[in-house]
Amino acid sequence: MRASTPSASRPPAALAHHAVRWGVAAIVVALALALGGSDGGRGSGGPPASGAAALVPADVLVYVHLSTDPGRPATRRAAAMAARFPSWPRLRDSVVRQLAAPDCRTAADALKGANEAALALFYIGKGTTANSLVLVDAGGEHADGSQRGCGALSVAYVGHFLAIGQPESLSVAQDLQRGRGTSLAAAAGPRRVFARLPADRAADGWVSADGVRRLLAPQGGLLGVAGVLLNQPGLTGAGFALSATRDGARIVVRSLRDPAQARKAGAGFRPFSPTLQDAAPAGAMSYLGVSNLAPALRRLLAAAGSGSKQLAPLVQGIDTDLLRLFAGEAAIILTPATPAPVLTLLARTQDEAATRRALARLPVALRRAFRTAVFDGKVAVSTSAAGIRAVQAGGPHLSGTDQWSKSVGNHPQSVSSLLFLDFSRLLQLGEQTGLGDSSAYQAAKSDLEKVRSIGADTSGNDSESTAEISLLITP
Repeated sequence: MRASTPSASRPPAALAHHAVRWGVAAIVVALALALGGSDGGRGSGGPPASGAAALVPADVLVYVHLSTDPGRPATRRAAAMAARFPSWPRLRDSVVRQLAAPDCRTAADALKGANEAALALFYIGKGTTANSLVLVDAGGEHADGSQRGCGALSVAYVGHFLAIGQPESLSVAQDLQRGRGTSLAAAAGPRRVFARLPADRAADGWVSADGVRRLLAPQGGLLGVAGVLLNQPGLTGAGFALSATRDGARIVVRSLRDPAQARKAGAGFRPFSPTLQDAAPAGAMSYLGVSNLAPALRRLLAAAGSGSKQLAPLVQGIDTDLLRLFAGEAAIILTPATPAPVLTLLARTQDEAATRRALARLPVALRRAFRTAVFDGKVAVSTSAAGIRAVQAGGPHLSGTDQWSKSVGNHPQSVSSLLFLDFSRLLQLGEQTGLGDSSAYQAAKSDLEKVRSIGADTSGNDSESTAEISLLITP
């Protein structure tokens, strides 16, 4: 089955459904083996095996790679993390049953002894439909490269990998194995990025600029949000890695950009040393610290969706008038309240008197819509007086909480953005505003409730940026 992508503005109806099923199967079976206590595999604490990238074209749209060696500590930690989620047993048992199909027995056997598995989506020639390819390390070289059926797809050995996909996808992998064409492993940008990803990763991958804009950004849900956040000016591609930690998981994303296009776009986040988290109240549900507020608000609006009737007018009003007051470090803080949460903008100001005069000159409509205060070298603008009181109070602050410390407390001294989300409380807010009526949310609710908080920091320059995301997961 092929993923139709008729135009850059219309997402595919299905991203190679059968190949994705096999990609998930590889992950699930590998994690099941790791949980089973096997001591097989290399048992290395170093980087994972990465041979699959040599069989994927350099212009791949999306490439997701998993270390499936149960002897690696990183793989075993990832397996233990997966076991924390309630849906794990159901997913594991369902996939194992699917792999019992007689025509896919060879593929199922290969998964059981694999050290790595990967899923790739890419175009062939000038086509506008995305082909799919799953690669499973079968161990040892196999001379027989003939293709045979596996459900709606085909399978063939390519070197020591079992390849699953459309016949033409298998031919691409076979050509690369014979030295014809340029692989992802040989491409300069991806090769540099993969070399700088954490060695203790259990999964990694690559997304091209075309993959971000044509496959991810148009999607709904988490995939769409990921596409919006990755879609930076001048983006050429991004590599990512997932590592399991004692408290949850860490995701590192390294994005490559065209410096000329990035500079032309302008208005990016500037590096700064974050301090305003020490003024944010301990009960804040979310915190976003930046050095250039307009892009942050626009990205927030894009991630929320253009149909957000409440957020859009607020962001537009702030963008046209109030942003002129914020020249340095600034923060967007969301605190709980009934019937709606309070949004507060907090920033440093070097001239309190000038800031007060600027606030006094704001249009009457904006002065009625927001509460403002200038104090202790800071300026605050909030949708409620409660928001002003929260940032002026001398009580416990966000930076002193256990969730902040574990989610984002180890951020670099200089960042271009700093994010904290109390995910549990945001879920509760979502349920109060209608999220609980969604069948998709109800299906994933037990898993989402395991995530306590999310922290992230970004840094970089015109040619490269790095984002580190930490998820605090309950035992």
